[in-house]
This record gives sequence, structure tokens and C-alpha cells, in this order.
Amino acid sequence: MKSESHEPSRPRARQDTKRSFPKGATSDLRTALHELVRDRGSLSFREFMAHALYDPDHGYYSTPTRPRVGKGGDFITSVSVGNTFGRLLARRLHHFWTANGCPGAFHLLEPGPEGGNLALDILGEARTSFPEFHRALHYHACEPSAEKRRTLTERFRDAGEPRAMAISAPPSLDPTQGIGAVLANEILDALPVHLLRFENGDWKERCVTMTNGHLAWTDRNISHPPLATAARTLGKNFPDRYDTEICLEHGAFLAPLANAFDSSLLIFIDYGYPQHEYYHPSRSEGTLRTYHCHQAGDDPLTAPGQQDISAHVDFTRVLAAGRDLGLTPLGFTRQERYLTALAAPLLTALPPDSPETSRFVRQFRTLTHPGM
Repeated sequence: MKSESHEPSRPRARQDTKRSFPKGATSDLRTALHELVRDRGSLSFREFMAHALYDPDHGYYSTPTRPRVGKGGDFITSVSVGNTFGRLLARRLHHFWTANGCPGAFHLLEPGPEGGNLALDILGEARTSFPEFHRALHYHACEPSAEKRRTLTERFRDAGEPRAMAISAPPSLDPTQGIGAVLANEILDALPVHLLRFENGDWKERCVTMTNGHLAWTDRNISHPPLATAARTLGKNFPDRYDTEICLEHGAFLAPLANAFDSSLLIFIDYGYPQHEYYHPSRSEGTLRTYHCHQAGDDPLTAPGQQDISAHVDFTRVLAAGRDLGLTPLGFTRQERYLTALAAPLLTALPPDSPETSRFVRQFRTLTHPGM
């Protein structure tokens, strides 16, 4: 089995606007978290982040009607730029399909499909440019939320894509016959993380507690053995009050994806660094950020469920988790280099001076601009 790991260079858009959060769901989730903290005394930030993002009723990613991506949402992704991102990824997937003998059934699994835009962009390019590949392609949009699955199913049906389906978990295929791919776009940076602080020569875990009726920070000794082991591997060559994150979710997240097919290509696109850069002593404030109305923030305890919370990805840890599951890393590169390699044949084939070519070039420049 094979995997590719890629880091986009384009951070989410930001505007300096005043943030305001609607009440209702925010208040409901905050109340539930307040009660949980009172019962437990404190929560690890990993637990808090999991509730804030994925609570079935009020989590940030659980409600299909909440705008998250695009101009009317909280942040911009490569998919928001237009269909060029999906068109280029479709060509990478077509190449893998061809290299595996053009099987009659090819399964593509996308965890965290959001509104299905990337799925439809990939399927649209396959339908137009590679009809035989499109006929073989079975698209599995993996979405835990039943309400979001219903929305995705309706959208795929309206788009005339009968082999695109929304599922709750990776498909149960016969692994001896399955040939497919996994595509995860900006998913790893939303996996819940533990927060650490280095102070007085040792690591502490940053947790969430209550102070005067409000959610607040507290530091405690690390009691979770896997977290203690991970903290020890970082060493102690850090300045006082150095804050950072550690994600211990990669193995659990990758396991069902690694075992979904007998032969597969896994592509991960996200914000992150190799470990030696991620935990550099100069990166003293960590990478944890919130996003609401295109404004970046640094207070995840405000309005849980109403703002995105993310942390950059330690790609070294992801690769190690993949190797433990039998995956073989094929490459690690920046988004502009990866997309440029994929775009080269298409750029030479597009008709000059056509509206389609102008649109493609404009979107391609946005996706690959180093300053973005």
C-alpha cells in the first residue's frame, strides 16, 4: 500500500473584523461543557476540542446548514478557489488507476467531504476527460453525521452521479480485490490535540477548567502515559512557557483507511511541518488557531461549536503512524510543486486564449502562489 503526504503553502484567509457569535447552539454546548468540567474538575484540551468540533448536536462540523468554507463561511480552502484543484487531483487518481491496469471498479474514499464540492469537481473532470475512469469510479464520501450524509446524498443525486455515495465509515470491501485511493483534504489539522507547556524545566498538560463561571486554562502533571512518552521524546531544550501541541490520533484515524483496500494510494493535503521544524524552540506559541468569519484567533475557549479550531500537522508523526500500519510513504512536498507537476500536461493541451484556459490559469496561479 502507498501513501503520499503534502503540505499546502496557502494559509486560510484572514480579515481584521470584530467577531460575533450567535447564541443558541453556542450556549447549549457551553452549558454542557460547563457541567462536564464541574463534574470532572478539568478536561484535557483534547477532550474539549473533540466536543467543540464534533459534538453530534452542536459541534462545529456537525451541522450541515452552517457555512464553514468560502466567502460566507469562516475560512478558505483550495476547493474554494474553483474546480481546478479537483481537476488536477482527478488526473493523479486517473494515473494511479491506469497504473493498476484500469480495473472495472475503482473506489475513492474521502473522509470529511464537507459539502461535496471536491467530490463533484473530481467526478466532473473524470466524466469529461476520462470517461472509462468515470464509469469505474465509486466515490465514498465518509461523513459521520447522518444529517450531513442526507445532504450529500441529495447533492450527488441531483448532479447525476449514481456511484457517488455518502457513508458513515470506510467501506467494507473485500481487501483482496479492492483497488482504490483515499483523499483527505484539510482533515488531519482538525484531529483533536493535547496542549503542552514547558515550564520550570518540565512539561505540563494544559487543560480546561472553570474560573468564576467561565472556561479557563489550568496546567497539570501529565497523567496519560502515551502523552507522557510523546512529551519525553521532545526533550527539554525549550524556553520557559513554551507552548505546543501533540496529536495522538493519527494511528486511530489512519487504521481503517490503511485497511480499506488491497492496493491503494493515500493523499493527505494539510498545513504542517516535519517534526524538527514543528518543535523548534523558536516556535514558542504553538500553531493552535481558531477561525471565524475569516478572522484568525487564539482563544479556543470562546464560543465552543461556533468557530473552527485547528493545529498544524506533525508530518513526521503521521508518517511514523503510516509505517506502523504497513504504508509506504512516496513523497512529501509543498502544494505548489505537486500541483505544478500535475498541471503541466493540461496546460499544454488547453486551447489558447479561451475563457476556460483563462479561468484555469487564474485559479492555478492562486493555488500555487508562494506568497499565498
